[in-house]
Amino acid sequence: MKKRTLLLIIATATLMICCTRAKAPDYLILNGQQLKSLGITLTDQGLFYKNYNPNWQADNENYPYLGFLSNETYLTTRHYGETDTLTSENKYDSAFLKMDATKNDFYPLLIGNTKGQMSLDKYTALNKEIKLVPVAICMAETKIANRQDTMVVWFKPTESLKNALPGDINMDDFLRVPVISK
Repeated sequence: MKKRTLLLIIATATLMICCTRAKAPDYLILNGQQLKSLGITLTDQGLFYKNYNPNWQADNENYPYLGFLSNETYLTTRHYGETDTLTSENKYDSAFLKMDATKNDFYPLLIGNTKGQMSLDKYTALNKEIKLVPVAICMAETKIANRQDTMVVWFKPTESLKNALPGDINMDDFLRVPVISK
């Protein structure tokens, strides 16, 4: 009887410990206003990002600029140099070209969705153990009728990123190795 009671107490304590441990959230979810501090702009035409990485050479990047835009049907990423001339083929490109570039030393290394599918396909060159900050972007905030999906932008963690996040968010709580589906 004492043995059974002891096992019951141990089992209950173990269950309580396991259930009360807070599970780390899968993604950092920010609203449109909070995303602006990361250089991401949501409009009624889509999602836009345009950044000049001041450390691009030290980070072994081929180009100083990274931009992406996502509208009704697609996600387009662009890497380009300081002297490249960008042209506009549609209204989304025009909005992108008119944007000022941020100058953050944090920038996306991967762009994908919540299923682990990636569009900015740099993961083959990434260290498979590198921890990134996954920021979930609800495309419904763009007010585009057929975009109710969630994009995930995986940022390189830097002190600047930590400072750009809202004060009540601890970046370290969100760092994780991306899981890529094939």
